[in-house]
Amino acid sequence: MIQDRPDATAQAALDAYARRPVSFAFLDIKGEPLRVTNAPYDFTFSGTGDEDLDGFTFKALDPHLVSIGPVRAKEGGSDTLTLRLSGLPGVDNELMTALGNRVAYVGRDCRLWRGMLHPDSLALRGGVWSYFTGYMSVPRIVGDRHSQTIELDVETYLAFFGRASNNTYLSQSDYDPDDRSAELAIAIANKATRKG
Repeated sequence: MIQDRPDATAQAALDAYARRPVSFAFLDIKGEPLRVTNAPYDFTFSGTGDEDLDGFTFKALDPHLVSIGPVRAKEGGSDTLTLRLSGLPGVDNELMTALGNRVAYVGRDCRLWRGMLHPDSLALRGGVWSYFTGYMSVPRIVGDRHSQTIELDVETYLAFFGRASNNTYLSQSDYDPDDRSAELAIAIANKATRKG
């Protein structure tokens, strides 16, 4: 059963001097769901009761190429979480293709779990616990032709319910006083012409 905090065995491992925490990530990319871990080996779950874990294999990735930013809790939810994924041309073509289609990921789920490995045997100690759930937004590709990463921001669900800024394109002059596009848009909407 998945919990929202470490069980007793995992907590004992957290309290121990030698620790080996690992993360598991699920990105619900339409048609190409991505399940990865920074554990040193691929990991298949069973019997957790979580439909996003059971029966699926989380592929081990080099932690130098993939990283999960810190989860910072604050009033009203957590800050935006940034995932850094490998984006090497020729190696990650499937991922790059999937992220090229906004509809395949924007607004879809991203879930993160954490677990503890025994420092010597590298076996999972206790169960895993869920520590972040949110939805994906637009990624950025950072780098050049020699090295490249994809930075993908994940917002919490509470951010979705946050207060709207109430800004529209008609507010553009607040940021750029020389921008008269709002006046033009209103004139077009009112069917104004040069003759009139």
